[in-house]
Amino acid sequence: MPIILATIKCIICHIPIYAQPIPVNGLDLRVCLVLKTSLKNINKSLAIPCSEDINMNTQTASNRFTGSDHLPHILLTLINMIFFVLLTSCAQSRPDLGKQLYREGKLSSGESVSATTQGDISFSGTQFSCVNCHRRSGYGSSEGGNYVLPVTAPSLFNPRTLDRANLFKKMFKEYQPKRFTARMHMPQMRPAYTDKSLARAIREGIDSAGTQLNPLMPKYQLPDEDMANLIAYLKTLSTMPDPGVDQSTIYFATVISDKIDSVKRRAMLQTMRKFFEWMNRDTRGDLRNPNFSPHYRTEFIKAYRVWNLAVWELKGDPQSWQQQLQVYYQQQPVFAIISGQVTGAWKPVQTFCENMEIPCLFPHTALPEIDKKSAYSVYFNRGLSLEADVIAKQIIQQQADKANIQITQIYSAEQEGMTPADAINNTMKNNNHVQLDNYVFHDIAELQSQLKKLSEIHERPDLLVLWPGAYSREVLEWLQDNPTLANTVYLPSKALDALPQAIPSSLKQRMLFSYPYEVASVQHPRAYRVHAWMNSRGIEVTDKRLQFNTYYALTLVQYGLDAIVDNFSRDYLMEYIEHEAENALNPGTFPRLSLGPGQRFASKGAYIVKLSADEESGVIAVSDWIIP
Repeated sequence: MPIILATIKCIICHIPIYAQPIPVNGLDLRVCLVLKTSLKNINKSLAIPCSEDINMNTQTASNRFTGSDHLPHILLTLINMIFFVLLTSCAQSRPDLGKQLYREGKLSSGESVSATTQGDISFSGTQFSCVNCHRRSGYGSSEGGNYVLPVTAPSLFNPRTLDRANLFKKMFKEYQPKRFTARMHMPQMRPAYTDKSLARAIREGIDSAGTQLNPLMPKYQLPDEDMANLIAYLKTLSTMPDPGVDQSTIYFATVISDKIDSVKRRAMLQTMRKFFEWMNRDTRGDLRNPNFSPHYRTEFIKAYRVWNLAVWELKGDPQSWQQQLQVYYQQQPVFAIISGQVTGAWKPVQTFCENMEIPCLFPHTALPEIDKKSAYSVYFNRGLSLEADVIAKQIIQQQADKANIQITQIYSAEQEGMTPADAINNTMKNNNHVQLDNYVFHDIAELQSQLKKLSEIHERPDLLVLWPGAYSREVLEWLQDNPTLANTVYLPSKALDALPQAIPSSLKQRMLFSYPYEVASVQHPRAYRVHAWMNSRGIEVTDKRLQFNTYYALTLVQYGLDAIVDNFSRDYLMEYIEHEAENALNPGTFPRLSLGPGQRFASKGAYIVKLSADEESGVIAVSDWIIP
């Protein structure tokens, strides 16, 4: 008996106490703390220490539980057992399962959540998971005239307060219907939620002030265990700033590999450094004069941070890049990675960003990672995979009246050749009207051999699709010498950068290019502003598209940070970038740039273009904007 009692007491005395209240099965951890304190007081009054206070052994325990104290100790055993059951219940909450419920709409059993909305419309499934409206950050959203309230821990477990800086963008910088403006002027103040009142809000749609929530808010039918898990997770949601920001500085990085062309490297880095200098000059000036604005701007002073840019240079084998990035990050965590250039695929960088939950914004790459759904990596487009899909769609549309479409595809064995070639093969494999012949080359000698064999064929192919990779110049020179190699030759947009000066007119008529950029006859309005900004700072425009796209990424981060104020959540920044991407920031490099919740490619299509007869005019679109 003494040994059993001592064992029970040892277990109880070592139940961990957490820093913040975590509710489980209706018990708040604050109740758990009271239970544990009460138990220790009972023990102390009976002069029975916990094992943490004495070195227990069988003899000592036996001596303590004999004689006239026997009955009190039996009662104490029962009390201890009751407290043990209660305290064990307190330790069962699973914030990780609450996170699963919040993001995926799945209960701890693995079943989908069930709920009703608009009073009586029942549903079950992941499409109504919390994250769809309240977003990954928990800061809510404003869309279509509806304001979705934040559910972060600071907002839920404190009385509602009004912060003009946080509401400024929603009220004055978004086009919303009048009902939205009216809703924003009726804030419906409420006290802080308790575990009980929050569970009521989730199940019954009634807030902590007893006010009915918006009927769009579903009423979730959650078992007690899942409700406890969800509330436990909400108590961890956006409780503190994410890494990469302190009281004075916000840290960013850009990634560049050692084999990137020096001209492209300088063009990108010079644009970024000048932008950071420009931002920091204004920031420091305002911080020196905290009352610089007689109107609203001083309310944003709490959000002001100096921007710091680190250049993370990757060297050697891409297999080692993730480790190199980890070393850089350990030296100084960053809030986001902006822009960047690497040779080959961007996949190692994306994997790092996803693992570390770091926004990775608009790198310059033709090989983004498209096979895995990304939470933190945003691209201009799908690169060569997009261009291949557009070419495939154009071929099928243009050859629709033919019973048999013959295509010859020659591609490099490197990723810039294999990736688009695989996309063409996947599109065409189930088309019974297409006969597709593939030829791969590993070096220039093998390429020349393949092209020579093709030129010796008596009947030239109707359609030739070329993915030259690093051999664009050699392929174009061969075509220049053999202009009638095929009736129509398709090439990627990158080949335009390697065009020889003099191209036979017979070849011009046969060559078509995928072109995922704007084909403009006049200068885009935003381009004038970007040009002026660069000229005034002495930036030499050596690669207009690259530098303009870098500027776009930087301004998007600037606008996103303005919107989140001092709520330094990486997820919140990602959500505003999704929201702001289609704002009037596009410098004219793409016809349209836009994102939505969960979308990670801002431009979705491409043109098919041909070379202009006038060499100074560049290219002319021969198709509409094609979205495959």
